[in-house]
Amino acid sequence: MSHFVGIDFGTTNSAVGLAGRDGQVRLASLTGAGGRAATTWRTVLHFEFGEDGPRAGAPAIERYVELEGDGRLVQSLKSHLASASFKRTIILGRTWSLEQLIAEFVRQLRRASGEELGRRAVIGRPVRYWGARDADDEARALGRMRDAVRAAGFDEAVFEYEPVAAASRYAAGLDHQELLLVADLGGGTTDFSLVRVGPGLVAGDPGTLLGTAGIGVGGDSFDARVIDALVAPALGRGSSYRDELGAVTPVPAWLYSRLRRWHHLSFLKAPETMQLIDRLARGAIEPERIDRLVSVVRDDLGLPLHQAVERAKLALSAGERGALEVPAIRLSEPIARAELEAWIAADLAAIDDVVAGLMTRAGVSAGEVDRVFATGGSSLVPSVRRLLAARFGADRLVGGEELTSVARGLALRARDLLG
Repeated sequence: MSHFVGIDFGTTNSAVGLAGRDGQVRLASLTGAGGRAATTWRTVLHFEFGEDGPRAGAPAIERYVELEGDGRLVQSLKSHLASASFKRTIILGRTWSLEQLIAEFVRQLRRASGEELGRRAVIGRPVRYWGARDADDEARALGRMRDAVRAAGFDEAVFEYEPVAAASRYAAGLDHQELLLVADLGGGTTDFSLVRVGPGLVAGDPGTLLGTAGIGVGGDSFDARVIDALVAPALGRGSSYRDELGAVTPVPAWLYSRLRRWHHLSFLKAPETMQLIDRLARGAIEPERIDRLVSVVRDDLGLPLHQAVERAKLALSAGERGALEVPAIRLSEPIARAELEAWIAADLAAIDDVVAGLMTRAGVSAGEVDRVFATGGSSLVPSVRRLLAARFGADRLVGGEELTSVARGLALRARDLLG
């Protein structure tokens, strides 16, 4: 093989890194929407009626939009790896295990790269898998992932902490040694690693890794806060309707928990749930709000709804004010950065506690850390960067390649571990 392979299988996005024996690293060019080249793929599968198997990544999203929501879209596969209760699911009449679903995604990711990836790779893993409560959950997640990538054609798979991989990417450009804290803020998890990096040191080797910590809080958690605070009320949460006997009854709050993840909206299409939603629409005290809920469920608008949330977050990363705009349901809500920060305050406090615990266990003071390398899409949220700057100093905070540094670093680790 002319290159070493690193695969960043993310909750939201995935990428493939390739490192040459000379240390040069690049990203595989994936087949994106409309046949255009892309460096990342959304970690999704789309199942279509009448088709033998699903589409993955960008083509899956493209087909889902073409069919206006028909079929079944599956996302956040990584967040189920630690779950003992998730064994298999039935999709369009066929039974799939979680390992089979992930293997199908990775198999198509291989094909989309247009590269000969061989049968050996380093695969990224979070410090703590989402939902894992103990060592058994962690072992279950890792075992499932190992089985999935083996089924996708990788006979030899080595797993590496994602923040350690990011540290390798950062260290590639250093001409001196540093004590580095990597903050990897992804869609499903936030992970930290305290690593000594620089010439003569290889991230992950004994003595270089001083400690790791992680928490199941990330960009998806921030999105859920926006949905709860801004979207759910606009779709009728907290309102009332008149039932068949004329009594004024609160709209069931449990309906709105399904809005927090866009691929869960399909669960509301169960016949008995649709009957309930129809009753709500007929008796709604505030019909405009319930009409929005009906449109979101019937027209499978979970994807555009969450894309609107993502656009609003990006706008608030650049400025103090933005808006949540979903024209399909006539929803336009102004949003201030201060509001978003208030909604995610509990998540930020939990992340800060994880950092504090890591530093205490490692016996390292904030002043001893030379640099904090923030990566992952959610590292661009201003309040996240402010949290890190408050503890370590704004002058020590660096970033870059937020969506791809882990994939590049995994490829460099593949050269170290498999070379």
